[in-house]
Amino acid sequence: GSVVNPFARIGEGAVVNTAASVDHDCIVGRYAHLFPGARLAGTVTVGELSYIGMGASVVQNVRIGKGVVVGAGAVVLSDLEDG
Repeated sequence: GSVVNPFARIGEGAVVNTAASVDHDCIVGRYAHLFPGARLAGTVTVGELSYIGMGASVVQNVRIGKGVVVGAGAVVLSDLEDG
């Protein structure tokens, strides 16, 4: 029930959970976790060990650093630094 679109890259140990979507040209880092219903628009980068909460959305061209926690239902409009 998940969608991973063309040219997306999913790192080792990463989880793309139920009903999550990863749009074109995204990078999901090692051991990152996209919780159920999380949405990544095109060209988003999620750093290793980061968590995108249930139902959260990330707009296009955003970079989420390493070790970041995005809460359930959040909307991410700009880059988030490591940690």
